[in-house]
Amino acid sequence: MQLVNIQAFIRREWKTSMGYKMDHQVKVLKFCDDQATDYAILSHQWIDQEVNYDEITKLTKMEKDKQHEICHCDSYQKILASCGQAKRDVTN
Repeated sequence: MQLVNIQAFIRREWKTSMGYKMDHQVKVLKFCDDQATDYAILSHQWIDQEVNYDEITKLTKMEKDKQHEICHCDSYQKILASCGQAKRDVTN
């Protein structure tokens, strides 16, 4: 099963927002054994322009203007907010 690594996703977004270059080594999506991994399913309503799997996995290799376009679209911000909520839920 492929899951979002919320710590890596949030850390990458923070560094990018602070002006650092995107780290090509950070893996925000990872394969996990669903029987041995704690995970949460965060449901949402689809909107017109969703960020897709390829965009997430190739984001660090895109041109700066394309990165900016994706990172500022509503669906990407929704994923970021969901990661933040999941992180808060885990720590509570």
